[in-house]
Amino acid sequence: MSDPSILIVAMIRQILPIVVAACIAPCFAAEGWLTDMDAAKKEAAEQKKDLMIEFTGSDWCPPCMQLRANVFSKPDFQKEAQKNFVLLELDYPRSKEQSAEVKAANQKLAEQYGVTSFPTIVFADASGKPFGAFVGGRPREDVMKAMQDALKNKEALQMAEAEVAKASTDEARAVVLMEVFKLAPRDYVDNFYGDVKAEIKKLDKDDKSGLKAADIRAARLQKERKDVQDYLAGKMTAKTPSAESLQAIRAYPDRDKLLPEPRQDLMMAEFRAYLDSTGDVDGAVLMLDKMVELAPDTETGRYASLSKIGILANKDRVKARVDADRKKPVSYTHLTLPTNRE
Repeated sequence: MSDPSILIVAMIRQILPIVVAACIAPCFAAEGWLTDMDAAKKEAAEQKKDLMIEFTGSDWCPPCMQLRANVFSKPDFQKEAQKNFVLLELDYPRSKEQSAEVKAANQKLAEQYGVTSFPTIVFADASGKPFGAFVGGRPREDVMKAMQDALKNKEALQMAEAEVAKASTDEARAVVLMEVFKLAPRDYVDNFYGDVKAEIKKLDKDDKSGLKAADIRAARLQKERKDVQDYLAGKMTAKTPSAESLQAIRAYPDRDKLLPEPRQDLMMAEFRAYLDSTGDVDGAVLMLDKMVELAPDTETGRYASLSKIGILANKDRVKARVDADRKKPVSYTHLTLPTNRE
């Protein structure tokens, strides 16, 4: 791996690949599930139901397989879910046959819904507009709760949207639109609630909502993360000794002035270089603690917290693997930290 920015993405975000190998024949979901978005929307509209959309890697993603085997394939679950939802499976297989048309359509939908990991479950109205979602495998009772929570949120959204129509002034309209915005699933705001956000910003001249400030921060965050990635790409390659990489990472200029997320990007790269160069597992765990302390609710903060649990539960194995990897030619692709699920 020659580009450390790729390392950061793989290491921190753990994004599962969406682009899959080309296949040549149709792919069929289990009984009770449709596989075509247009057909599912049509059926949902005719039956006055919503959509439950499963984005899955059916033949390679263990949590997807477990969710399918333990929950989604069960007739009792399907019977309950189909009271309110048309069930739609969108598959991203690696070995299973799939036509080029289906593959292209599913890829477009994954981009539209911003899917970065599997399984992702989206609850949407008959037009495809989300009102709830969850990511990762869950037991039946948790899936049922997520489903009911999504339906409650849809009802709250509909009530808030009804209030928008009653608003008689720009200020009142901005207030009730903000309620819609707050209820919209956060990961789907830009792609599906962009009109609501745009109108709030237009009406809210003093930025009482904070949306304009949030956009300014988002632009700064994007720039800072790119700057970090570009810096590391210019300083490190797969052949750079980990001690030199550690020194380069620590020399990043004005790192304390960065937003928490890009600072954590640097800290995560520093953690890996430190562990590779020293073999000091205890010291590396302390670095994870600092990441969590800086911003526990970011993606990297949560990943650091889970990594610490995995390391402490498998400390001897981690130490042995690090020591073995330190004897190999330098490469950041070797080490994979075990977790409690291993």
